[in-house]
Amino acid sequence: MRSDPAYPRVSTPPSGAASRAVAPWSREAASILVFLVVVLTLSLRAGQLLNDPDSQWHMAIGRWIVAHGTVPWTDLFSHTFAGSPWIAKEWASQVLFYGAYALAGWWGVCMLTILVVAGSLAGLHLWLQRRVSATAALMTVTAVFVVLAPHLLARPHIVTVPVLLVWMTGLVAALERGRAPSFWLLPVMVAWANLHGSYPIGLVIAGILAGEGVLSGPRSEWIGRASRWARFLALATAASCLTPYGYVPFLVNLGLFSSGESLPFIDEWQPLGLNGAGIIAVAMLIGSIGVLLTAPRRTLFRLGVVTLLGVMMIRHARFADLFVLAAPILVAGPAMVRVPALRGSPAIAASRGLGLALLACAVAVIATAALVSPRPSEAMTPQAASDAARERGLTGPVYNDYDFGGFLIRSGVPTFIDGRSDQLFLGGFMNGLDRALAASEPDRFAALLARYRVTWALVRREGRSADQLRRLEGWRLLHEDETAAVYYDAGGAPAAP
Repeated sequence: MRSDPAYPRVSTPPSGAASRAVAPWSREAASILVFLVVVLTLSLRAGQLLNDPDSQWHMAIGRWIVAHGTVPWTDLFSHTFAGSPWIAKEWASQVLFYGAYALAGWWGVCMLTILVVAGSLAGLHLWLQRRVSATAALMTVTAVFVVLAPHLLARPHIVTVPVLLVWMTGLVAALERGRAPSFWLLPVMVAWANLHGSYPIGLVIAGILAGEGVLSGPRSEWIGRASRWARFLALATAASCLTPYGYVPFLVNLGLFSSGESLPFIDEWQPLGLNGAGIIAVAMLIGSIGVLLTAPRRTLFRLGVVTLLGVMMIRHARFADLFVLAAPILVAGPAMVRVPALRGSPAIAASRGLGLALLACAVAVIATAALVSPRPSEAMTPQAASDAARERGLTGPVYNDYDFGGFLIRSGVPTFIDGRSDQLFLGGFMNGLDRALAASEPDRFAALLARYRVTWALVRREGRSADQLRRLEGWRLLHEDETAAVYYDAGGAPAAP
């Protein structure tokens, strides 16, 4: 099989033995510097990595899996949907986060997140340096980091960043060599399927790129190439079913879009905003399409993937991560050929300045990491309110605001609602809750609480829930602080000690 000469695999090194000896070290050193800078930057804002209520319940479910030596098949963590079918489809990530927490508390969770992100961006930088200029590689990784920044949270999607990069570079390597993808990518798909629910898009991308893998060769090879790509795709699909739940997670992921009930209520499922990160993401989309359109017949299938991911990103902001990580890998080869300004050039020469920069960053990273003491945001950790409820002896089903669900699961209290809305809190539940909170009269909200036999509530001090609870007859305020308020049904709650 011949390689595709249009997309050479690496930039041509400079002539001369000395230059050849310097370039690899320089590339690696530059990527190490990227790693250290990202670690330092994220360490300085480590607490913000926990600014999502889901971080707490992901860790807690990992704890449950380790303690029981199995994965759950029904809901064990809410009272509204207790016993309903539910799977921990991201169980491997949850176990990793719990392991980090068991070893080093929330600092360990943050460091796991930081090292995964920094290592992934450094790996992407090193891969790009072999195809485009050092300047282009650094600018691309910087843009990727800026777009990722709002979504850098200690949640399972972070653990899949390196998996996505390995998958994409493996597919592109196969295209560059004129071969079907290596079977070594099959374990990558197994890992992806157990770490996060986004893996079906990896199969879709591979399926689209198979078109280029087949049609880029001579007509006489099309049947053979198609057979080899079809075999890989079939095996990759089978590999995606190697989870404790078999193929069930695949159906769950499809169900999220078929129901769509929870999407309007979750920020990350809203359209891409035109803030700083959004503008950069759109600019990358336009630039990627522009490069690929310079040779549309040769890049038709890559153009299809980039356009698909771009549309997904514009419709749902959460897919910005997927786009900005995949697009540079798809575009780098065509850019090197079609855009002279982006072509690879000799790597920056090794210098004393670069070595000093590496040393300074390493020292700063170590010092910062030693001083970091992150913990979940108080806005999502109403500990004082929870303690007040416990001291008062409040028991029974609780009503809670959405952002307190993760805290309650971690505290062992069955929730009214939490962040597992991809599988639970559907069938009209979230729409009904929204209508009850928006009602001008408290009767609808009171009926909702009665339906689920709610006896007390943990809510934000100000908000629609608190407004409704203040108007309910027979309900009393027990505790209020800057973070949360506790209300209880005076007719059904236990007497004060």
